[in-house]
Amino acid sequence: MNKIYIAATCLTLLLSTSTFAKENKVIGSGTITFVGAIVEGNCLIDTDKNTFKTSCWNGNEMQESQYQLERNKSFNSKLINNKGSMDIKWINDNLAIMNIVYN
Repeated sequence: MNKIYIAATCLTLLLSTSTFAKENKVIGSGTITFVGAIVEGNCLIDTDKNTFKTSCWNGNEMQESQYQLERNKSFNSKLINNKGSMDIKWINDNLAIMNIVYN
């Protein structure tokens, strides 16, 4: 009788461990709420062959700047009204990456 009791107890504990493991998989939970508004939009970029133009909102109107690209030459510039910066790095003669970082 004692052996059956021990075997039944061990079997019950063995079968219930998977239930305990499923419940412990969630480390944390909850809701995160963000409150705010975008008060100014981003700058618009337009390219045409070796030139590109940025149009940024300055608070009253869109302000444009035009830049000339030179192949295989790095480019760094500030955006209008200190909104951020941009740089261009060339991968090969026909492909470049433009990186824009907003403040």
